[in-house]
Amino acid sequence: MQRIPTIPFFPPQASTAAGPIDNLFLGMTVICGIFGVGICIALVYFAVKYRRGNQADRSNAPLYNLPIECLWTFGPLVLLLVIFGWATSVFLSVKRVPPGATQIYVVGKQWMWKLQHPEGRWEMDELHVPVGRPIELVMTSEDVIHSFFVPAFRIHQDVIPGTYTRIWFQPTLVGSYHLFCAQFCGTFHSHMTGTVTVMDPADYQRWLSTGTYQQSLAEAGALLFRQHGCSGCHGAGSSVRAPSLEGLYGHPVPVQIPPQGTPVTQLRAALAKTPATTVMADDKYIHDCIMLQDKIPAGFEPIMPVFKGRLTEQQVFQLTAYIKSLATSRTLTSGTAGGKYTGTLTPEEYRSRTGFVPTNIKALTGEAPGNAPTGNAPTGPSPETNDIIFGNASRNQGRTLR
Repeated sequence: MQRIPTIPFFPPQASTAAGPIDNLFLGMTVICGIFGVGICIALVYFAVKYRRGNQADRSNAPLYNLPIECLWTFGPLVLLLVIFGWATSVFLSVKRVPPGATQIYVVGKQWMWKLQHPEGRWEMDELHVPVGRPIELVMTSEDVIHSFFVPAFRIHQDVIPGTYTRIWFQPTLVGSYHLFCAQFCGTFHSHMTGTVTVMDPADYQRWLSTGTYQQSLAEAGALLFRQHGCSGCHGAGSSVRAPSLEGLYGHPVPVQIPPQGTPVTQLRAALAKTPATTVMADDKYIHDCIMLQDKIPAGFEPIMPVFKGRLTEQQVFQLTAYIKSLATSRTLTSGTAGGKYTGTLTPEEYRSRTGFVPTNIKALTGEAPGNAPTGNAPTGPSPETNDIIFGNASRNQGRTLR
């Protein structure tokens, strides 16, 4: 007997998030259906009973009914609060990345997906992951807004140029699943598709060990770090005063944020009047420090060149992985793990995390520079260094300072 084909109303539930999301969707559908059907039945009933010409009793109609008014006011309120709590719990479970999740870096570009594993292997429009292991996707775009959508996992996240977005999932079923771009992104938007392949852990390790890649993300980032002259300023023993990157990632750092649109020639004057604040040195901070010049490490000259247009987003991922690998080298707090910072830093905190107290500490913190450097303590790039960086362009040909 020929089997009757079924209509797939839902894709398979292939991740830990799929079940709770489907239950929430079905629950809201049932609630809306009950109210919708009930309202339609009442509408038809009253329309028939009180139609023109019907001998229904219309005398002594009640002007109000307190129990009914309380029911239709507080009943939906309680129901909406229950739905809100239910939806919030599902949302938080999808957004909170569990510890130990494997990070995979994703770059969207018209009209393809580029994905790279921490071990260095990269894929195009394909993603291989092991079953039962949480996976965190760190995503950005090189051109326009895209949207990473895997229906079987119930994950859907916009991918935005100039910033990082994240989503995580834990696959539960071995198999191949569709990957789409769910945001119109140009002429060949419909071609921006791919496949997510979920494998047994042993098969995944064998697959990961094959391929032509020779470097991990951090190793590739270390090579870029040297190629672009970053070690000339941030390396040990460099002649240019720049923030140390050892132990930077994951810690609060003091920065100055100049007014938006400040010309490069007026940055020094603007920073002298700008109070310092603290930001967390995460992926976004490192990205902005490399590609933009909107956050200047407090107490340092704004001499780092902008690498936007000179590095791809994939290369920024590699540099970030290298800086992450330096995170455990030393501690950047004031000797207290997990210290809290309110945005106003003392001279001691500046010295602890930058190695010196800048001469403009009073303008930064509003306090007297009681711990200003003395003797031969360095306070920033020398005038000769500034001349090299801001002087005639012909004198800088072939040299990249950072």
